[in-house]
Amino acid sequence: MRASRLHQAGLAVAPWFGGRPVAQRRADVRNPAAVHDMLLHVLGHDLRAPNASLLAWLELRRTRAQADAALLAQVGSHARRSLRQIDDLNRLLRETRHAYRMRRIAMESLLDEALDRVWTLASEAGVRLERPAGRLPRLGGDQAMLAQTLEWLLTSAIDAAARETALRITCRGHAGGLALWLAFDSADDESAARLAQPGPALLCAQRVVARHGGVLVPLQPMGEATSQAGWYLWLRRRPRP
Repeated sequence: MRASRLHQAGLAVAPWFGGRPVAQRRADVRNPAAVHDMLLHVLGHDLRAPNASLLAWLELRRTRAQADAALLAQVGSHARRSLRQIDDLNRLLRETRHAYRMRRIAMESLLDEALDRVWTLASEAGVRLERPAGRLPRLGGDQAMLAQTLEWLLTSAIDAAARETALRITCRGHAGGLALWLAFDSADDESAARLAQPGPALLCAQRVVARHGGVLVPLQPMGEATSQAGWYLWLRRRPRP
């Protein structure tokens, strides 16, 4: 498809280097930090732009013709999955450059904020969020990275859960640290298996947890005995600096 046709269709075509002089671009590729920053820009904007424009175009089509609903749903699902993969890789690259700042954190506030951010997603998926009752333990860690990881764990669990079921969250002190369980009834075997599939999102979460001296394990259903799946997360109360 030519660029002119893409523009006529409302699809964005983004330049890779943002129009910078050739000499500057050549100097940048010799600088690892500059190359890293360029990749972040490409992942965060250039690769996202066509998919984001495609989603906007789909919204316009929905208002004009409902006959293509199945096709539109399929293309929309593909675009959203592509955007999510780009975001996952972007987040992983940013984690490799993140300067961790360990301090005391109220797990109660951390969990409540993460639940607020995924509340709409859970409602649309028909998944009820069950928060642990009572006060939760405090721990040490990097609040931004733990919040990001907790939100991703909740999101992945909601995506894999069956409709009209509950995502049960348990949190308590355990083995000198803090243990968090996310348990749910999986929609099917494939949905539960996806939790353990390698990828940038899982790798990023594992890196954050390891940096806090913790453990992250996907919980898989045990044959026909139960359809329960989820996550087990254990973090040190006081991670090493």
